[in-house]
Amino acid sequence: MMEKRPITRNGYEKLRAELSFLCRFVRPQVIEDLCNARAFGYKANNLQYFAARERQAFVEGRIEDLRRKLSLSEIVISQHLISTAAGFGASVQVEDIDSGQRATYQLVGPFEADAMNGRISIDSPMGRTLLGRRTGDEVTVYAPGGVRCYRILFIFRE
Repeated sequence: MMEKRPITRNGYEKLRAELSFLCRFVRPQVIEDLCNARAFGYKANNLQYFAARERQAFVEGRIEDLRRKLSLSEIVISQHLISTAAGFGASVQVEDIDSGQRATYQLVGPFEADAMNGRISIDSPMGRTLLGRRTGDEVTVYAPGGVRCYRILFIFRE
């Protein structure tokens, strides 16, 4: 049996909304496109048919992926208080000790991680390093991109 993965309520609702949209609107449109493309025949040069089949495979794969993620997810409700230690759902403001650059990351589950938007998985090297740390701590992150040292400036819950 697969282990349940933590997810925020907001992250769970986003996955559910995407699944609903794909099942209710995109899948029927893809099926209609496939039927229309079949009208041109099954010949090897029917590009509309092959494009529709490719899109159908992509949509069905995404639907199955979302269903799997939702079935493995467990919503974790975090306290809406300022916390002394970084935990699941918390946002952590850090400063790169070498460059002085600051960034804020929210610690989330792997199914809702999006580093470009400041949401990092608690399973990532940075996420694992930040868990349980406190304001003022200096941490060293061993990531595929190299070793980085950060100072934790602030921890808060949204």
